[in-house]
Amino acid sequence: MAVELLDGFREDAGHREVASRGCGRVGFRVTVSPDRPVAGNLAIDEEMTRSAAERGLITLRLWWGGAPTVVLGSSEKIEQTVDVEACRRLGVDVVRRSTGGGTVLQTPGVLNYSLTGPAPGLPNMKTLFALGARILIGALAAFGLEGAARGISDVCVGDRKISGNAMAKRWGGLLLHGTLLLEMDLDLVEACLRHPPREPDYRGRRTHRDFLTSLRSLGVTAERSEVEAAVIASGVRLFEEGAMEGFPFIPEWVKG
Repeated sequence: MAVELLDGFREDAGHREVASRGCGRVGFRVTVSPDRPVAGNLAIDEEMTRSAAERGLITLRLWWGGAPTVVLGSSEKIEQTVDVEACRRLGVDVVRRSTGGGTVLQTPGVLNYSLTGPAPGLPNMKTLFALGARILIGALAAFGLEGAARGISDVCVGDRKISGNAMAKRWGGLLLHGTLLLEMDLDLVEACLRHPPREPDYRGRRTHRDFLTSLRSLGVTAERSEVEAAVIASGVRLFEEGAMEGFPFIPEWVKG
């Protein structure tokens, strides 16, 4: 399939387009981006949000975390959530994203999705996070795992978190993005991240090691490409089944 690059979006020239739809002034596509530093992928999320507003384009994009990088939510205080000295000693970069939510550690074993589109006047946070959860829960089911939405924006298997999600309305666009842990170095998480100042009730003051899980920890041996395919299939299935009712920026032709 020919790849259409967004205007002013040449930095993602290596992305792979795997699905597309179109109707009138609105388009929908799914892409997988090549490996690059985490900061670069966060910048692309922002650029795609701007472009979505300008072009009426809805995109589900997948990308993998690169070299270990701590990512703070937009309003978090670094001294409360990050052991800066440990990060410096271990060579872990620290960056900030444009969306809210908590601090996370990105590594090559973390699959990220971003869903961008034109923003409505008043986005419904609950609806947005529910959509992200459904995409990930569908992907987990492909590996025989039962996922569930927990807290404000987490997805869990059992009582352990395997995904966190965040959103922002900016530049006339809407960005919803989140993670799916294929594998995670919990020693590095414990070294770099402090216990968060705020936590969902179901966490119950557990350490990162006792709170997080991953596909590998749950016995899934799938390759990266298979995990990508599961998320893509889940996302496309939701669009095609008309499961987006109430999702504010999805146009009627996508809702079916």
